[in-house]
Amino acid sequence: DPRPGPPEGAGYSAPMPADRRRLGHLLAAATYLVLAVGLWWGFWSGHPTTTATCGCGDTSLMTWFTAWPAWALAHGSSLFHATQAMVPAGIDVPANTSFLALSVPLVPVTRLAGPVAALGVAATLAPVGGALAARGLVLRWTAWRPAAFVAGLCYGFSPFVLENLTLEHVEFATLVVPPLLVLCLDELVVRLRGRTWTWGLALGGLCAVQFFVSAEVLAACALAAALGLAVAVGGALVGDRRALIDRWRHAAVGLVVGSATAVVLLAYPAAYALAGPQHLPRRVFPGVEYFGATWRSLLLPAGPADRGPNAVLQVYGYFGSHPLLLGYLGWGMAAVLVGGLVWFRRDRLLQWCVATLVLLELCSLGARAWPWRLLHHLPVLANLVPNRLAAVADLFAACALGLVVDRVHAAMAARGLDRDASGRVPRWWRRTAGPAAALGVAAVALLPVAVPEAHPLTVRDVGVPDWFGADGTRLPERAVVLTYPYASSGLRAPMTWQAATGLRWRLVGGGAITPDPPAHPTPAQVRDAQVAARLADATDGIGPLPTGDAAESAALRAALDDWGVTTVVVPEEQGWPAALRARSVPAALAWFAAALGHPPTHRDGAWVWQR
Repeated sequence: DPRPGPPEGAGYSAPMPADRRRLGHLLAAATYLVLAVGLWWGFWSGHPTTTATCGCGDTSLMTWFTAWPAWALAHGSSLFHATQAMVPAGIDVPANTSFLALSVPLVPVTRLAGPVAALGVAATLAPVGGALAARGLVLRWTAWRPAAFVAGLCYGFSPFVLENLTLEHVEFATLVVPPLLVLCLDELVVRLRGRTWTWGLALGGLCAVQFFVSAEVLAACALAAALGLAVAVGGALVGDRRALIDRWRHAAVGLVVGSATAVVLLAYPAAYALAGPQHLPRRVFPGVEYFGATWRSLLLPAGPADRGPNAVLQVYGYFGSHPLLLGYLGWGMAAVLVGGLVWFRRDRLLQWCVATLVLLELCSLGARAWPWRLLHHLPVLANLVPNRLAAVADLFAACALGLVVDRVHAAMAARGLDRDASGRVPRWWRRTAGPAAALGVAAVALLPVAVPEAHPLTVRDVGVPDWFGADGTRLPERAVVLTYPYASSGLRAPMTWQAATGLRWRLVGGGAITPDPPAHPTPAQVRDAQVAARLADATDGIGPLPTGDAAESAALRAALDDWGVTTVVVPEEQGWPAALRARSVPAALAWFAAALGHPPTHRDGAWVWQR
């Protein structure tokens, strides 16, 4: 057992009774929850059923994927193929940021209070779950329990988590599984306790759960596991080959069982994502290998240039001011870890955490650094955004911080006892030296990260136009609606309008990932793709606005026929923030009127064509 025993008389109490341990867990969970509610105070103190960071952009996409399982289960539809958006093709759910492992358990909340409230619940619980999981992991390696609490706080409320919560990216902010994966590997490789196959099954099952939270984070976990095991094996070859020989069989059996379990559980959903309808393209975001961090962004606070124009951030779904840095560790964390390595230079566990952290941070630099140049060509890693490796890099930083805090507490407490023999050390100092020094170290690491963050998060009403809450709820269930702004533009607000009103009707367009275009498209496919691109550009692009001439109108009319559109809706935009307005409602009205051959009706704040 690598967990250190307490120095004799060093201020540690005897093993804590079970009831006090349970109380400690409850207090930690309550503290994390209070912090999370404070972070989302605008949501909980307002109207949770209609309040989010935005009803647009990425938040709109998250709201839609929260709503989908409730509709699918109620209608007996497949959870993997969503038919209510991206008409006529639909959405390949496992190929997108769909987080079924979160949205399915939240179905009761979605049915009771709607998808906006359910997403808010998920966003509130996300940092709490990650913090508790990291705390549980570090408790295995530390004797002073507050050190584990600090590690959980560092991980659950990291800049990566908070930055993703600004856009309600709950699939990236919910990091419960990565610490549990490390726990399983600790049992299989280090502790060698219990039945190997049991821990192997747990490892494979957790991989399956993480796939349904975020496949991208699962890929990051796989990379981190490979790097961490390589560091551990390299260290054993240098320092303790006998231990490596004794452990390899136990570890190999568990890893094989875990891999086999993951393959069995994920064979169908992974195949559906890679080869099913509307499957993943070869490259989701071309050039993603250059979306990396820099050493400056890892160590120094965000400057004005790093925050980006507020108008751009609002389009993506956040109306507050927030730094756009996912992997920020801070100079305080770097100083604490370097100092800890020097002070506790014989602590192999600390060395392993820091070495794995450094390797992951090197990879997070993207193709500008040599590690990622070697890795980003691999099939799975080709679509991994390098700076999102912070999802697992932050775990090793938090574990290392927890270890340093624990070791500082033990060292200072032991030093106080040694000096006590002379009788010159006051009793209060003997009792407080260890905790004060340890918490001071934690403050040095965490304050440079916490101070730049803007809390609580800014929220607003999602702003569903009146027509969708009135006439839209009376449309036939098979109705197909085309909106302006177009749902496949960067605004994506129509996905919130549809989700918030129960997914009654089907939506043309959306924010989903689509396959590569066919090698030999038909003329109709080419025309429909051009019309879709024209609608998106007319919403928030930079090209010429539609003129409604005969050719444009004929192409739009043919595309509407191909998509089976029954209703075209253009809401009024009075009172909307500038970032959420489409480029020109008059131009869109003229284009639709020319294509459909008659003017719209106007009611409930929207212009509507029924076909």
